[in-house]
Amino acid sequence: MDYIVTLEQLLNVGDTIVNNANSNSKINQLLDEYICNQYDCITIKSKLLKLFATFKSARYLYEFPEDDNIKITPTYELREGFTQRSTTSKIENAVSKYIDKQIFTTDIYLSIIKTSYKLTSAEVIYLNNTFLIHVSEERIAEIIGISKTYLQKIKKSCLVKLWVELEKYCQDD
Repeated sequence: MDYIVTLEQLLNVGDTIVNNANSNSKINQLLDEYICNQYDCITIKSKLLKLFATFKSARYLYEFPEDDNIKITPTYELREGFTQRSTTSKIENAVSKYIDKQIFTTDIYLSIIKTSYKLTSAEVIYLNNTFLIHVSEERIAEIIGISKTYLQKIKKSCLVKLWVELEKYCQDD
């Protein structure tokens, strides 16, 4: 990978999600209920909340470039052969872990953006208010202008769409 998400992109992820969903608002639909019922939405929501907490905190814990022209390229070449001891220093290991965190955050960001093109406007409101802002479901239903019962359909559809794309990042260590 030679791309790292910028700080501006991380700060504006909610607006980007809204814009992407609006571009496909006429063709995006909620998933059918029988599909959503095949997933454990309670567990999915719990895992996604943890993932989004990690994702959101990354912008404060790691330094991200401020403009789009930053690329990461390796400064080493692959050498085949046998080595008895590690040739990397503690500083190199620390930098490597730091870059791994940046790449992990970038991967999550790109997956969220990819999913945003598939969401309805109501699902976007649910996603932003649940995972980025932490608003109650009752308040989300008021914002959308629907009943809490109908919000459950939107919630399940949104969770499943997110889960399909983000499940690989929620695996327990």
